[in-house]
Amino acid sequence: MIVLELEEVQYNGKLYTVIHKYTSGYWEIRENGSKFNIELVHESEVKNVTD
Repeated sequence: MIVLELEEVQYNGKLYTVIHKYTSGYWEIRENGSKFNIELVHESEVKNVTD
C-alpha cells in the first residue's frame, strides 16, 4: 500500500495543499476545501504550516 503525505502550506492567510513543485521554484497549490481554487505561486510566497 502506498501512502502519500500531503504537504500543507499557508498562502494569503489560507491553508493550501501542495500539488506540484517545479524546478523553477514555482509551486501549484490548491486551497483546502476547494477542488477548483488552484494557484501558481513562488516558493518564497508560502509559509510551511509546521514552522
